[in-house]
Amino acid sequence: MTRHVPWDPWPDVRWDALAIVDGLVFEVPEGWRARPVEPGIRLERDDHAVSIDVRSFSGDPTAEVVRRLRDRPDALVLESTDDRVLVALPEPDDVVIRELRILRDVRVRVAVECSARDWPGAAAVVDGLLDSRWRRPLDEPSTGNRALAAAAGPGATLPWRTPVGVLDQLMRFRERGMVPAAARRSGTGVVARELGFVGRFGGLTDKGHELVGPVVDHDALLVVESSDPASDAPPLRWACWMQGQKCVVRAGHEDGSESLGVVRPGSLVAHLLRWLDVDPVESVGFGEPVTITTAQYEDRSGPCPSDVVWFRRAWAEPRWRSVNGWSHQAGKGVHGLFVPGVGALTRESGDGTITLRPERTAVVVRGAVEGVNAFVGLTDGARQQR
Repeated sequence: MTRHVPWDPWPDVRWDALAIVDGLVFEVPEGWRARPVEPGIRLERDDHAVSIDVRSFSGDPTAEVVRRLRDRPDALVLESTDDRVLVALPEPDDVVIRELRILRDVRVRVAVECSARDWPGAAAVVDGLLDSRWRRPLDEPSTGNRALAAAAGPGATLPWRTPVGVLDQLMRFRERGMVPAAARRSGTGVVARELGFVGRFGGLTDKGHELVGPVVDHDALLVVESSDPASDAPPLRWACWMQGQKCVVRAGHEDGSESLGVVRPGSLVAHLLRWLDVDPVESVGFGEPVTITTAQYEDRSGPCPSDVVWFRRAWAEPRWRSVNGWSHQAGKGVHGLFVPGVGALTRESGDGTITLRPERTAVVVRGAVEGVNAFVGLTDGARQQR
């Protein structure tokens, strides 16, 4: 252990808070307690809401995750590499996040399983454990674990798949007991009747009112758009209208259809993460930043402006996905940039320039979860005002 101990006395070492699991030395964070478990240590937050298991391993550290995925077709794998696994497990009014960090050099695994509401903070604690005076993260490319990703199901699904415009038509005629025949016989009108949203003459049924009510009188709205910055094609949109403990979600798809559903606020993050459709396997994860002009970012038809390997791979991809969303009521949003074969990128705008850098998929997912958490957190305040 002596080779890890620096002579610089700052910051002060809390010697009584050090823990060791095989070759991993770390400091127990303030607000957490450590207790021994076989074969390692469990960290528990003082409120007992979150725990972190730090244990040695000898076999396949992902075997337990694969077994659970086979029993949960609604599970969504967000990252699947040789050093990290990230899974979202939907519950009726919550989403459980399972994160596994694998330190193969010291044969230690660090596992967190908690509500999505607590996961961003818990993940930040794990980051601190693994990036300290006792250990530095290895800046090495990860290898995708395709076998684990293939064991997962489709993730959380919304119940109704419709052509574009069904919800708009319900909104348009929501106060009409009888709807014009042309609207009833249109494609959207026929689907609305087949799904039970409207009756024989086009008026809303109870089921239709349940879908339309939160859209008409919502406490908060979150809209997320996905588009290619170099394309003029209209963006795909994901929207959620929240009214108390009801959320109406509309998710646009590339085939021109939409999914609709009424869900609980706690499960909302699972539906957004599925719609984001991140590749859990292909992720560069780190690399030197590349700065290009805004014009090049918005028109990638010319020659590649950089010799950096990851960027040349990204430039050759015909489609990038820029994700941007915002809730004015929550004051927070969802942002990300995804490139097939490269993974997530962070983006910084300058004076006529854009700087791009590869990022771990889990970091971008964490930002999306934080945005949804802030949005869902409005429900308590709205409930108190009603």
